[in-house]
Amino acid sequence: MYRYSMTQWIVGNEKIEYSFERLKKYGYDGIEFAAEPYTTDQDKMVDLLEEYGLICTSLCGIFTEDRDLTSGEPGEAEKAVQYIKDNVDFAKKVGAPYMIVVPSPVGRTEPLPGRSYETAWANAVSNVRKAADYAQTQGIRLAVEAINRYETYLVNTLSKALAFVREVNHPAVGIMADMFHMSLEENNIGASLRMIAPYLMHVHIADNTREAAGLGSTDFKEMFYVLKDIGYEGPITMEFMPRLANPYASGDMETQSKLMDQYAKQAICYMKTLETSIR
Repeated sequence: MYRYSMTQWIVGNEKIEYSFERLKKYGYDGIEFAAEPYTTDQDKMVDLLEEYGLICTSLCGIFTEDRDLTSGEPGEAEKAVQYIKDNVDFAKKVGAPYMIVVPSPVGRTEPLPGRSYETAWANAVSNVRKAADYAQTQGIRLAVEAINRYETYLVNTLSKALAFVREVNHPAVGIMADMFHMSLEENNIGASLRMIAPYLMHVHIADNTREAAGLGSTDFKEMFYVLKDIGYEGPITMEFMPRLANPYASGDMETQSKLMDQYAKQAICYMKTLETSIR
C-alpha cells in the first residue's frame, strides 16, 4: 500500500491538533506541512508527529510574489532561494524528504513587464539549481510542480516540468504530479505519468472539481495502474478543497472542519479501494 497523507494548508485556521486527530482517525500515514518555516512552531510539529505516530511526507511550497524564483534581481532572487533553503532545514527537522517547488509565483499568469518568458525561465532554472545545491547537502530533494495556466504561466504541463528539471540537471531536483492540474492540462494522464517516470517523486490528489477523490470524473484507477507499472513508491497526498473561486483563499478561510472530515474520509477510502482493486 502507498503511504497516504493530507496537506495542511487547505484546512484554514483550524487548530493543528485537530488536523492530526483527523488524520489518525481516518487511517492516514502522514501530513504535508505548509512550507512556512518563519511562522511554524517546528519543535511542536516534531512533538505532534511523534505523539500521533505520523510521518511528514513533504513540505508544500507557498510561492507568493515575494518568493519569486523568476527574478534576476539579486535581492529578490536571493530571498526566494533563501526561502527554499530555510525550508530545507524545516524539512530535515520534521523528517520530510521533499519540498514542493513552483518555479514562478502562484497567481501570476504572465511575465512581469520587461521580463520575457525566456528570461523568467532562465532565472528560475538558475535559482532552483542554487537552492538544490544546499538541499543536496542536507539530504532533501525538491519536487517541481506544474500548475495550470489559470494560476501560473511558466510551468503548466508535465512536459514543461520535465524540460525544466532536465535543464536544472541536478540530482536533488525531480517532479511532482498533481492530478487536479493534470485534469486541466494533460491530454492523457497515463502517458504523461510515464513520460516523467524517472523523475517522479510525489503525487497530489484532488478530483477534477478540486474536491475529494471520487466526487468528480478523474480516472484514478488509470493513475494507479501506471504508478504500479512504473514502480512508483513515493507518497500520495490529498490536496482537496471546497469549491472556491480563489483556491488560495482556502488557507485563510474560517475552519470548515466537518467538511474537511468528510473529504478526508471520502478520499482515503476511495483511493485505498481503488488501489486494492488493481493488485
